[in-house]
Amino acid sequence: MAKTGGSVSSQPEQRTSGGLDRVQAETLRRDLQEASQRIEMLKAEKAKIESEASMYQNLAGKMESDLKSLSDAYNSLEQANFHLEKEVKALKSGGASTPPDVEAIRAEAREEAQKESEAELNDLLVCLGQEQSRVEKLSARLMDLGEDVDKLLEGVGDDMGLPEDSEKEED
Repeated sequence: MAKTGGSVSSQPEQRTSGGLDRVQAETLRRDLQEASQRIEMLKAEKAKIESEASMYQNLAGKMESDLKSLSDAYNSLEQANFHLEKEVKALKSGGASTPPDVEAIRAEAREEAQKESEAELNDLLVCLGQEQSRVEKLSARLMDLGEDVDKLLEGVGDDMGLPEDSEKEED
């Protein structure tokens, strides 16, 4: 009986320790699962924070660039203001600088504008000559094909908004 009694008493201890091991294992498994979930949440939060940090760094860089541009513009304005103040003082004191000759400046501007408009007019005349050449070639080709060119060209200039007098002058 001692053998049986001894073995009977050891079985409940094994069952108890086996049950405790299962409970501890289950508890550890749950703790591990919760810790894994927390780690994933923290990783996602870290990624979000890093993304925000990157965005703010980019924004700070842009603002820094904008600030530098504004600073450069301000310095340029300050320099222009300094020169203008200097010029005003010189004009008030009747200094060495003479007031600008407005008429000469106007004449120079008129001359420059006239040169530009002449150049543009020459460009337009070249284009007009090229178009006239094309029209003549196409007219000749249409005549060769037996088409009435004058009838086809009737009303073509009317769409362009040209006065009728100018069309008559060209003929």
